[in-house]
Amino acid sequence: MANHPTGLVQLLTIPISHYCEKARWALERLGIAYEEIRQLQGFHYGHSLWWGRSMTVPVLRIDGQVLTDSTDILRYLDRYATPQTQLFPTEPALQQEVAVLEDELDRGLGVDGRLWLYHQYFSGGSLDDLIAIAAQGTPAWQPAMLKRMFPFVRSWIGHRLGGIDKGRADNALSRCQTAFAKIDARLADGRLFLCGDRFTAADLTFASLAAPLVLPRQYGVTLPTIEQLPTAMVSEVQAFCQRPAGQFALRMFRDVRALRS
Repeated sequence: MANHPTGLVQLLTIPISHYCEKARWALERLGIAYEEIRQLQGFHYGHSLWWGRSMTVPVLRIDGQVLTDSTDILRYLDRYATPQTQLFPTEPALQQEVAVLEDELDRGLGVDGRLWLYHQYFSGGSLDDLIAIAAQGTPAWQPAMLKRMFPFVRSWIGHRLGGIDKGRADNALSRCQTAFAKIDARLADGRLFLCGDRFTAADLTFASLAAPLVLPRQYGVTLPTIEQLPTAMVSEVQAFCQRPAGQFALRMFRDVRALRS
């Protein structure tokens, strides 16, 4: 297998998306050159449906193939990794442990953190601040259009997520706290990584999906500082940052994500 893909590699993202961060991180960790095509939420459908008949991102075009799931992207990119940089270990038991934890985080923390974040910005945040964060690197016409269409877009996002009300957001926050507690417990024995003795897809996934709750500076786009958050988010984000799991996520960004192959 070649060390790098042949031809142009393109990654379609909603730039702020923590699922898209998983794919960016994996590509950059392997030193794979790629073109990132950034679109605001809702405006991405033209590309995603055309490329991969998908309504979600990330979408990766590589080696003449189209991959439409962040975990599928990580698994595919492992073919370009060395034994030391593979995200999914070859040992069967460890590979299963990584796969189970990665899937649990994708289906739980990633979904719940997103729901809570949307509710906080929709209910108490500034529209200008939200667009400034979300629109980094997107076509210039999209932020202006989003402002005019925001009531419709907010309603559509709520529909896609099954509703964004305070009750659902509070429940999502509670589940995020439970997810962090599970990682706290896993780290309690002093281990440096979540599974085994080196960085894997479990570490990359947890750190990426925890990012909206701990605001790492090394994220693929610029996240707000704690001082720039809606007031109701501040104490919760501070609490997440102070937990062992939060400190772990920040360390993964600082010590691993910040490195480029």
